[in-house]
Amino acid sequence: MGFYHLFWGFLFLFDFQINGFDILPDVIGYLLFYVGLAKLNRRSEHFLKAGNTAAVLLGLSALALVLSLLPGGSAVIGIPLNLVILLLNLYMVFHICHGIGALASRRGLYQFQNRAIERWRWYLLLIPALFVVLLIAVLLPAAALILGLVLIVASFVINVLMMLLMREAEHHLRR
Repeated sequence: MGFYHLFWGFLFLFDFQINGFDILPDVIGYLLFYVGLAKLNRRSEHFLKAGNTAAVLLGLSALALVLSLLPGGSAVIGIPLNLVILLLNLYMVFHICHGIGALASRRGLYQFQNRAIERWRWYLLLIPALFVVLLIAVLLPAAALILGLVLIVASFVINVLMMLLMREAEHHLRR
């Protein structure tokens, strides 16, 4: 259907780096999102909006990848670019979760609809938590290290839960 592409797309959003090289490049994840959402876009306006956003994210993440490979990758461009990618990613995930919720609602799967919206809220909570950790890092570096580790674990768990939501959506929302 398309949800399996989204499942694998979320996998590629994990940041696993070896010697500064991301072994799961976001650009591949956004390509998978684009392909999966193209298969789903007739089923909900949310998937159409998420697919258009995935196309933009594909280009921006390719640019970010190229910048990261350049010697001394420019922070002047890289930081604002990554902020834009973060915000567009939130917009895309919002529409993915609400698209799943809309499909579930049409089928009377209200518990599954609520689960999709709840997963979106968890995903969204990572952003303010990140900013809190960054603020604490300035004041209390030792506490920020501990909170940073907690945030990494929470991010991993929430990404896995998003992947599981995509797998469940493939099962529950087949035509």
